[in-house]
Amino acid sequence: MKVMVTNVETDQDITNGAHGTIMDVILHPDETYSKEERDMVLKNVPLYLLVKLEHMRATPLKGLEAAVTSVELATKSMQVQVVENDGNQPQRTVKQCQFPVTAACTFTETIPYIVVDIATPPTEGLSLFNLYVTLSCSSGKSAIRLLRDFNAKVFQASHSSQLLAEDDQLKELDMETKEQWGRNGRGRQRN
Repeated sequence: MKVMVTNVETDQDITNGAHGTIMDVILHPDETYSKEERDMVLKNVPLYLLVKLEHMRATPLKGLEAAVTSVELATKSMQVQVVENDGNQPQRTVKQCQFPVTAACTFTETIPYIVVDIATPPTEGLSLFNLYVTLSCSSGKSAIRLLRDFNAKVFQASHSSQLLAEDDQLKELDMETKEQWGRNGRGRQRN
């Protein structure tokens, strides 16, 4: 499976956004694995993933081929306040564990048939960019199935003002660079 590494903390020269392919999932020693089983229900979280990166300058890890590295679980703890039936509001610690990777097929290929979830997530809303990336990885509207209902108003939202400002700034920098390049006699003349 093609993935993009996200928010990884490592000494192995892996950059955030690096692309690669999961080569293996290293299971917890207490798990029993059988190649004959098509589906497997895990009792424990896997220890780490072995990912072969498209670009990696670091020295290969001992026992692994070039550009293959381990990606370990990222853990984050947060405090949440819970409302109980009796009205008490105690604080609880929630621990989130996940591998710092995301599916990267939208960067490289079209998926023939896809099931998407564009319902509003619990933490933040969806942007038009999120929707575009999610829906554009399919081969067309006849190949998309929705996992559940969604709020249609999300398609009527305006673009993020921060993204629009950043886009304007990039256009301005592009024009400045072209002007400087031309002043230095390096610009191409087009007919």
